[in-house]
Amino acid sequence: MKTENRSPGLDLIRCLAMLFVVTYHFFLRNGFNLAPQTGVATWAAGCFRTLTTSCIGLFLMLTGYLKSDRTGLRSCYRCLVPILLAYLLASAFSIPIRHFLLNDPKSLVDWGKSLIQFTAVYYGWYVEMYLGLVLLMPFINILLNQLHSKGLLALTGILFLLTAMPGALPWNIFPDFWRALFPITYYVLGAAIRRLQPRIPPWAGIAGAGSMAILLGTITFSSASLTLSTGVYWEFPDLWTVLMAVCLFVSFYRLPIPAPFQKLLAFGSMGCYGACLLSHLFDIWSYQLLPQWHTPQRYPLLFVCVTVPIYLISLVLGNLLHKLTNLLSIPIAKLLHSNKQKTS
Repeated sequence: MKTENRSPGLDLIRCLAMLFVVTYHFFLRNGFNLAPQTGVATWAAGCFRTLTTSCIGLFLMLTGYLKSDRTGLRSCYRCLVPILLAYLLASAFSIPIRHFLLNDPKSLVDWGKSLIQFTAVYYGWYVEMYLGLVLLMPFINILLNQLHSKGLLALTGILFLLTAMPGALPWNIFPDFWRALFPITYYVLGAAIRRLQPRIPPWAGIAGAGSMAILLGTITFSSASLTLSTGVYWEFPDLWTVLMAVCLFVSFYRLPIPAPFQKLLAFGSMGCYGACLLSHLFDIWSYQLLPQWHTPQRYPLLFVCVTVPIYLISLVLGNLLHKLTNLLSIPIAKLLHSNKQKTS
């Protein structure tokens, strides 16, 4: 897509969300989850980790913002071809590396099962979740288009109660199993932002998300008797995580971006999906090279020297995957179109 036809603010959100994904995995790989929750450095790391949990919400809100106007099955399901094709290409690249280089050997049958179960790439669960959302998309969009603004806000509030509130408070009004619907909550939020076009100063949204991350990180730090698992912490569906994602999204989605940076953001944005699929090939071993840096005091050094390069390399590879997917999607689209003409 040409840069002038893109929204630079949305590209910025997508690149930021991908950075948060890689950073969230940084905390999974650097031993933070098992580290004693003591000291200022650990507290600061915990606050930053809390902010990164907004990553999935930002991606899902982008989907709702960009695709909530589509109601036809064909227009909604057209994106399934590049999504699945990119997953297959990423799997074809990932499986040999995992099998021969990353000490993850499996039989051919097991790798075939992994491909079908969306585990051929480590973070394939996101693809699986996204496919379900796409299948529901035209029906959700029909409902959204029938709602006036007040009805849309009411639906958003109900989804908040069902999916976000159970993990936000020490007592539950609704049972936890409703939390599994959180992708729909984020999708509807993106659609509501597209419809209502709220505006706040970027500094206010950033300050709001940052303040919330500090507050939540402090609660986790204070409540942990030893490691992260013993404290109170929040995940992707929870209310406070949703609010951080909303603050960041509304801060940036209409932000004017200087022209020299627009092409750079567009390049990064187009590589984010592929980067999400392929980044595991680096973060699974890169952090093992510097075990002496797996301390909260050295997390900034580890982040700059390992996490940022993983992010940049993954975006480059993601762009290559994006271009290859587009190249192969064209004949597939023509084939499907010709079959449709024959049957009509």
